[in-house]
Amino acid sequence: MRVGCMWLGLVSLVLVAGCASSTDGDGGLSQPSSQGGSAAPGDREGGSGTNAQPPAAAGGAAEPTAGTGEPAAMAGAGAPPDNGGGTGNDPGEPPMQAMDECDLDTGWDGDEYCILPPDPAKGFQLRIGPTDYENPDPRYVLEPGEEETNNFPAMSGNETDVHFYYRQFRMRPGSHHMIVTAGGSAGSGTDAGFGGRRIATSNSSVDSPVGGKIAPENEGVGIPLTAKSSINVSLHSINVSDQPIVREIWVNFWYRDPADVTETAQQLFATGDPTFVVQPGEDTILGPYSCDIQAEGRMLWFYGHRHANNKRFSAWRVRGTQRDLFYEGLHWEEPLLLEYTSTIENPVPDRNAGIEGGWSGILDVLPGDKLEWECHVVNNLDTPLRFTNNTYTGEMCIMDAELVGTNCTSSGGLGGFGP
Repeated sequence: MRVGCMWLGLVSLVLVAGCASSTDGDGGLSQPSSQGGSAAPGDREGGSGTNAQPPAAAGGAAEPTAGTGEPAAMAGAGAPPDNGGGTGNDPGEPPMQAMDECDLDTGWDGDEYCILPPDPAKGFQLRIGPTDYENPDPRYVLEPGEEETNNFPAMSGNETDVHFYYRQFRMRPGSHHMIVTAGGSAGSGTDAGFGGRRIATSNSSVDSPVGGKIAPENEGVGIPLTAKSSINVSLHSINVSDQPIVREIWVNFWYRDPADVTETAQQLFATGDPTFVVQPGEDTILGPYSCDIQAEGRMLWFYGHRHANNKRFSAWRVRGTQRDLFYEGLHWEEPLLLEYTSTIENPVPDRNAGIEGGWSGILDVLPGDKLEWECHVVNNLDTPLRFTNNTYTGEMCIMDAELVGTNCTSSGGLGGFGP
């Protein structure tokens, strides 16, 4: 192994260019497909879709885990990405960065997903991982068959109050999802202003928006973040391989010039009814669940979060008697994420032909509209399915989205909205 710079702290914030190579840091979990999605835990290595066998041991949610070291600013020799002509705090339209750009050689699977951080004047990197690849802290290692969901505290790398929009997500094989919350922990409720809200969510190694290409109607979109904000990262990982894996994620946040920001984006997270029970042998629909749009706005992106027993996730915009299907995902192992802009044409869904897709163009929402979603779940196990993080022995039907100008609140007393 080649040795580069040392990663300080169990949770590191890389504020400038990263290491060219290193034996320090920690591994993560997620396998992008050729389309930029992730091979969710258990499909590409351990079988395909619901044909994959449940791991021998499935763990539940863990208590928040504090690092033994403080988040550290790291200096390195890597070059910043081509910012497409952007200057100052506005990166312009940086392209999706290439694989293998960190030149890691750690001996763990997934080195190629490491991403170099932005120039500190243009953004910062959040990294969750161990301090030493040769002797990683046990919280960053999963043995075969293990599944964990842990909270990792950190601090944002911006020295001043900023706005951002473009984010780049990278995860080593085995990650099911990450949820990044500022000013509070995931699920703590909706707070106004700069704190207590989700600022990044992903279950695959992707760029958001795709390739950093900001559509004309979104040129004024930004998300505020106060200097040195407290951060919580909820990381769900599962190992379906026959070898230990290491957990590691990287997220790049790219700043926007505050003078250009005219609209604030906010994330929506809606669980539906988490009290469901699907009995062994049952073939059922969870939902439809719904929420009410509060003001005029538009949806930037959407994906349906579910587990291995899901056959279909569908979502509609309901306006009066009109019900528009804007999302239909059929493959839990590579969850479909759709963007809704004037520059992107999404596939037309065809359930019978096995084609997933949804709305193309700007997806506007108005007061009085509802968002509805449902999940088709088949329980082929000999135990009931309940709302848990366990990928194979539990289920979820969660709506994840990002909107501008509005949000959506429960019309039926269901929890889980906001962060």
